[in-house]
Amino acid sequence: MARTELIKIGVAGRAHGVRGAVRVFMDDEGSDSLLHVREVYLGPEHRRYDVRRAVRCGRFMALELEDITDRDAASALTGQEVRVLRKSLRPLRHAYYASDLAGSVLVDETGRTWGTVERVMPNGPQDLLEYRREDGTKGYVPFVSAHVGKVDLEGGTIAVDGVWMSELDAVFGG
Repeated sequence: MARTELIKIGVAGRAHGVRGAVRVFMDDEGSDSLLHVREVYLGPEHRRYDVRRAVRCGRFMALELEDITDRDAASALTGQEVRVLRKSLRPLRHAYYASDLAGSVLVDETGRTWGTVERVMPNGPQDLLEYRREDGTKGYVPFVSAHVGKVDLEGGTIAVDGVWMSELDAVFGG
């Protein structure tokens, strides 16, 4: 499975300060990734910005970017996804980035295919795997060991508990 070169790590919030820093709310609140990168990519066009300075400010990171020098320019970035190059992140051991799971097929112990993961959604205590069923409808699986087993990135599959998936579909009409 091909891995994306750009990894989404957060979303730009409103301006911070009078000189146009951008608040970034990280997908992983404990992440310090922005303290170590030299460039970020924002919005649907993945526009590149050089990072002048990054500072943790409680629940968000304040990011000073080249060419963003006032509050209006920073405010224009509100709501845009913030991405970084995969190679600028620290390597993971025995782990993967959430974006690596998109495109994986959910398969249970009997070999039944439940759908294809579209994205991983942060959701409080656990992330949710959002997947598309063959009929085009969406489903959601809590990304916890009680329901999700082995993740095989090379094989492009994620093991799920078939009994639990059937019960979930019965309740939510999947």
